[in-house]
Order: sequence, then C-alpha cells, then structure tokens
Amino acid sequence: MLDPIKETLKSWGVELTAEQSGKLELFKTELLEKNPRFNLVSDNDAGRIWPRHILDALAAVPLMRKLVRAGSAVADAGAGAGLPGIPLALAFEDLKFDLWDSSLKRQMFLTWVISRLGLKNAQAFHRRIGQSGPLETARYDAVMERAMGTLDNILPQCLNMVKEGGIFLAWQSSSPAAGPAPAASLPGSERPDRPPKADARMEEIFAYRLPHEKKDRYIAVFRKLR
Repeated sequence: MLDPIKETLKSWGVELTAEQSGKLELFKTELLEKNPRFNLVSDNDAGRIWPRHILDALAAVPLMRKLVRAGSAVADAGAGAGLPGIPLALAFEDLKFDLWDSSLKRQMFLTWVISRLGLKNAQAFHRRIGQSGPLETARYDAVMERAMGTLDNILPQCLNMVKEGGIFLAWQSSSPAAGPAPAASLPGSERPDRPPKADARMEEIFAYRLPHEKKDRYIAVFRKLR
C-alpha cells in the first residue's frame, strides 16, 4: 500500500490489518484481470484502483462505525465492480452485505470475487433497484450507493430499501445542500395501498479528500423517518 494511502486512512482513523490489506490487493488484482471481460472500471482508472476506488470506498468507515450497529444488514444498491461493497465488507466483518447489480455479468464477477476473498458476510444478487418489489422494500438497516446517478433520481429508490430509522449513504462529487431532505416519493406511491412519501432528514455530510486531488468529495447520510 502506498504511503499517501496509509496517511489518508490514518487521518480518517482507519487502520487495516495485514490480512485486510492483502485481500484488498487481491481484489485489485482480480478486478484488473477480469476488467477486459466484464467492463468493471474505465481504462483511465486502471492505474489508480487504490486511490480512486478502494480508498474512496473506505471513506465511509468512520461514518459506519458510529451509525451502523453490529449485525446490521447493508445493501450496496448498485455494486458494479464491488465498490464500495467489497472493501467495506472486508472492513466490517460484523455486518452483512448484499451487493445488488442489474448486470448479470457483473453479478457473476461479484460472486467470484466474494468467493476468492473468502468473504463470509457478503453475497451478490442480479437485481435492479426499483423493479424488485418486496425483495427491496424496507429490508436494510443501511443502504449505500456510489455511482448510480444523480441524488434526486436515486434517493427515492434507495430510501425505499431502508428500514424505518435506518440510513442511506450517498457518495457525491459536490456537496449536497445541508438541512432537511425533501420527502421522497417512492416507486408505486400512486397506489392507494402504498404510503405516498418516505420522510428523511440529511443527518450528516462527510467531506474528505483523496491523495493528489484538489477538491473534496462527500458522503451524504440520510436518516429514514418513516
């Protein structure tokens, strides 16, 4: 692991064990080897998997330590190459991670790499957010997304997956507006047997900076109220 990465992790209060670091290196190797077949990351990012992707995923560790209790169920709503789900599953062995992705090919890669890393607390599913009915409704203590789209578009669908009182973590390249989150209409809310709104508040905005970058990145945390 490069020193700037260690220094960044230290500034977040994150210290990886030798086993965790080794498995993250193996994850990087598998990702690069399988990338031509599965189209997991852009070619431009192939040389910076650690700082651009793995470290970016681990930025959520301080937040999850204080907001997510041991034994909680966590969903990565659009796992893609396993980011942020795989690094966080390695960091939190006491949490259970479901990695959702709409691509069967990516789900196959995720299943392979979970087995390759010996992760007992993670599983991958070929599911599309917003189209999986009761499989996704209020099932998780925490839901996270890193690259699904704009916050306005993904907020209602991801909140739909969160249990009352649970949290949603959204990686953002620019700072969202602070303050109460607007009530989010849920998919199917026009039906009379479905609640029309899911109330949430923005609980925290965590700002961080990756090595050699000039601008902060952000993780916005929303608490689902009902």
